[in-house]
Amino acid sequence: MINKAVNVMCVKVPLPEAFSLPRKFGISWGCFSQDAFYGLDAVVAEGRFKGLYFRYVLPYDAIAKRYMAEYGQRERRKGYGISPTLAEALYELAERHEVEVVIEKTRYKTYYYAVVDGVRIDGRLCYRESLRGCISEVLRRVKEQREWEEQLRRQRIREEVLNALTEWYFRCFGETANPLKVAKRLEEYFALCQMRSAAKREFGVAPTERDLRRAFWWEGEWGGRALSCFVTEREAVCKWGNAKWKFAVRAGADGVYIKPESPLYQEWIKVAHRCGDS
Repeated sequence: MINKAVNVMCVKVPLPEAFSLPRKFGISWGCFSQDAFYGLDAVVAEGRFKGLYFRYVLPYDAIAKRYMAEYGQRERRKGYGISPTLAEALYELAERHEVEVVIEKTRYKTYYYAVVDGVRIDGRLCYRESLRGCISEVLRRVKEQREWEEQLRRQRIREEVLNALTEWYFRCFGETANPLKVAKRLEEYFALCQMRSAAKREFGVAPTERDLRRAFWWEGEWGGRALSCFVTEREAVCKWGNAKWKFAVRAGADGVYIKPESPLYQEWIKVAHRCGDS
């Protein structure tokens, strides 16, 4: 039996002359790695300096000892690779910003771009700009992207809050409402919700929001016994001993009156006074 030892040492392969950015950091070679690029052998070069991180994965033919693609300075043109000015700008920005250079090579196309503070920067940027102009343009794009992301975050939070208010209102009142209206008067709606819950628990009624705004509690005496009522604009539900009674409601010039709905009772009980009424 033959045991194959796994060689974990780096087999160094010089990088193509066209790759100038790694040389700024003293890196001119990569490590040969089998199946590193979608099943193909490749040379992997990576490094970090002043916050800048780069990683190249270049398909490589170990038998022919050459790269599968040609990389030459004479081929550098607009639309191919990262522009030299952008490479210089990334080097300058790396001291204060998190910078990463990325090369993604597919079967048909290679994509070059940079990531600055988490924001993707197209590698075709700055083919005509000066170095200072390129740095300003990169920072402007990072700022705009951050502002856009913050706007999306706030919009997402706003939608979540409004959706939560809509759901809460429906659970409480059994109907839908404008969540913006609820948000502006949340304390008021919360008090109405508690009032509705108490009315449902004590008297078995579930008044609407409109009824709740005109409702009140009243406690008094009727027939020599304590009477407790939940009074709305249309009707009143009262507890008289262990029994629950429905009372009719009448709003007069001097106040609000209630009486049992049974025709046997004709006496109206005054449960609320108008302003100025003694």
